[in-house]
Amino acid sequence: METNITEPHIQEKKHPELAGVGYRFLAHLLDGVIIGVPYSFIMFILGTLFFVSSPEAALMLDDDSYYYSTTVMTDEEWAVIMGLIFFYVATILIGIVVTWLYYAIMESSKLQGTLGKMALGIKVTKVTGEKVTFGRATGRFFAKGFLSPILCIGYIIAFFTEKKQALHDLIASTIVVKK
Repeated sequence: METNITEPHIQEKKHPELAGVGYRFLAHLLDGVIIGVPYSFIMFILGTLFFVSSPEAALMLDDDSYYYSTTVMTDEEWAVIMGLIFFYVATILIGIVVTWLYYAIMESSKLQGTLGKMALGIKVTKVTGEKVTFGRATGRFFAKGFLSPILCIGYIIAFFTEKKQALHDLIASTIVVKK
């Protein structure tokens, strides 16, 4: 005697449409403008305040005879140079932190994408389709920032992977999909 057991129809999970490399590139450019313009303006103001509050720095820039007058640096000149180095290092570190928080918070939020990605209708998810955690978004950001720019190989990989994943996506196990 043969029994015919039929399984209930299992609905296949719909796979999201992957975002193309062009969409991702445009989103990255938009995010660069969104972060870069206000950041540059703020750093310009802070740099201007540094030179206004430091008469020695302004004197070094204005005095043409400075370049020909001496080969020995004074304590004030060393202080100005160290202040400039500190300012530039602080500027770079602040830029990294602000950019990291922007990407990690936005991509791990319920929005699942930065303002640039949202403008183009794409979002970041885990390979399984779930929302990305803050830790995973952080790993993705730093992998993108430090590994992908090397000869642009990290980005070029996206043209050849099945799920259009760049190196930072492969490391973080994420994909970028259309909403």
